[in-house]
Amino acid sequence: MRGALLAIVGILGCGSPARMSEQELGRALFFDPALSEPAGQACADCHSDRMAFSDPEDERSSAGVHRDRFGFRNSPTAMYSRFSPPLHLDRTTQRMAGGLFWDGRAGTLEAQAAQPLLNPIEMNNPSKERVAEKVRRASYARGFRDVYGANALADAETAFANVGRALAAYERTQPFAPFASRYDQYLAGTEKLTAQELRGLAIFEDPARGNCAGCHPSRPGPDGRPPLFTDFSYANLGVPRWRNSQYLRLPPELNPEGEAFVDRGLGKTTSDPRHDGKFKAPTLRNVARTYPYGHNGYFQTLREVVEFLATRAIAPCGKTADPACTAPEVPANVEPWVGHLPLTEADIEDLLAFLQTLTDEPNPT
Repeated sequence: MRGALLAIVGILGCGSPARMSEQELGRALFFDPALSEPAGQACADCHSDRMAFSDPEDERSSAGVHRDRFGFRNSPTAMYSRFSPPLHLDRTTQRMAGGLFWDGRAGTLEAQAAQPLLNPIEMNNPSKERVAEKVRRASYARGFRDVYGANALADAETAFANVGRALAAYERTQPFAPFASRYDQYLAGTEKLTAQELRGLAIFEDPARGNCAGCHPSRPGPDGRPPLFTDFSYANLGVPRWRNSQYLRLPPELNPEGEAFVDRGLGKTTSDPRHDGKFKAPTLRNVARTYPYGHNGYFQTLREVVEFLATRAIAPCGKTADPACTAPEVPANVEPWVGHLPLTEADIEDLLAFLQTLTDEPNPT
């Protein structure tokens, strides 16, 4: 009798686990440390929700699941990345814009989210099949069939594509783009900025002073959407080479160029030397929480970045304390419109105060 009753329950689906949504499946993947090879590192380890989905480690380049392997770039925040268009030539500005990663090499969130899984310096899986095997064994494997159908994990290519789709779906959820900063409240008329913060905003937007808004627009768009604080463009700001990068000392199979390595940025993606040394303008939302700064993490503090941008033309390294600092890592294509900003110490303090208003605040409970 009990067996028959259980059979009926099974047929009706009573008591069965709730179906997972695509976003829930993506979240499970994002926080799963078993997806690396060996197990031990999740996407969330380099994109922590406690640090605006950026790297919580106070390092200038990120370590992967193998703690002796370091990348040559600083892990950017994953927040607001869903708004980036694919890499393209902006017909109005005649500049490249869009794409994901510092160099724009991924055109969609789906493509971007999946790449670290196969990177030997990051999650180190040797193949898509290895990733598929891990997902098939995971507690959330049923979620793939719930969301993508019975054959969601049938072969490596399909399974790997679905992993990217699920991760991207999670990165399109509200925690990644809450628009919940004091500045958002100021734009909505529900919050006031201090006198110092307003002075900083004026400097930020003034073309003759900070001109920060030239690449990091600070006003709502024509459709009323809050500003993203990036126009997704690329620039070579003359950031110095980080000589102590552990990537430079990796074995040839991981870094064939050794100490001679130069990060070409967008130039590597487009194979165009005119783009060498250019990197994507990051969103400044949550910038106070996403240190270190620059594509290679050269700058440890936000003040260092601002002082560098204000003085690079006078002192190649700005006012950083690095005695080994030299000229830009890529001297070609350095933008002429940075490095000689007419900012006083008081101006810099005001600008830093304004940038603090861009931090998303937790929702009240």
